[in-house]
Amino acid sequence: MSESPHLLRSLRALAATSVGILRTRLELVAIELAEEKSRLMGMLLVALAALLCLTLGLMMFSLLVVVVFWDTEYRHLAIALVGAAYLLVGLVMLLMVRRQAFGAPIAFEETLAELQRDRDMLAAVADAESRSRP
Repeated sequence: MSESPHLLRSLRALAATSVGILRTRLELVAIELAEEKSRLMGMLLVALAALLCLTLGLMMFSLLVVVVFWDTEYRHLAIALVGAAYLLVGLVMLLMVRRQAFGAPIAFEETLAELQRDRDMLAAVADAESRSRP
């Protein structure tokens, strides 16, 4: 019976430590999620601005090419080549997006590493306790 209060105190301390560790890890997840959200929003805004500028530039260039060749017999060829160039650039961009999507780093990499270190530490403590018992 004399071991019971000591055991209860140890269990409470272990529970408090476990809750503290869990809270810290959840805070790390929240911070990483906020950073990822901020990074993605910035990328999205820049990408949309770039898309707008590129679209306007391509429209003006296309118009220039068509106007230059309008009074010649090559106007149909000029329109076809401008369209083919758009298709080619679009396909290249889709391939780039696909490559980037599949090559993206693992989300929450730091959190996963911390949890792995926690697991290793707890396994080592449990192993040491099992060896110390007869």
